[in-house]
Amino acid sequence: MAEEKKEIETTKSEGKSRNCAFCNKVLKRKYWYYRNGKYYCKKKCWKEEQKKAQKNLKGL
Repeated sequence: MAEEKKEIETTKSEGKSRNCAFCNKVLKRKYWYYRNGKYYCKKKCWKEEQKKAQKNLKGL
């Protein structure tokens, strides 16, 4: 019985993230934006993260 619960818990945790990768908002069932292996709540968050990454690369 305990082994079955363990298997169920591991399968639930795998898959789509529940929060936006940039702003950490909860993703709604209908509305999410997927790019480069991450889930975002909207296109704006994805663009902002891209800008942030570009600034970090220029700074190095």
